[in-house]
Amino acid sequence: MHLNDIALRIENLSAQYAEVYGIHRSAEWALLKLTEELGELTQAHLTATGQSKDRGLTSDKQQHLLAAELGDVLGMCLVYAGQLGIDPERAIAEKWFQHEKNPPGVE
Repeated sequence: MHLNDIALRIENLSAQYAEVYGIHRSAEWALLKLTEELGELTQAHLTATGQSKDRGLTSDKQQHLLAAELGDVLGMCLVYAGQLGIDPERAIAEKWFQHEKNPPGVE
């Protein structure tokens, strides 16, 4: 599955969420939600790495929560990109791969 396919599915879920809860989605809203999710990822990281209280969670549950919060951050990045009309695949390729010395599949 390509990143743009994932972005479209997440966009549809985000729109459904907004409809259910009466939320006006905008780039500002998406950026604020991304910030919120990053805070939750930070908290999960601190817990999973023993730098915060364990919150009564097993190590496996902490890792599961960490992965879930990372998923939220990635998802909200894609929603934010969509709100601004940014193609996430292109943005990543232009930013990250421009100086790649040995790209896969190129000899």
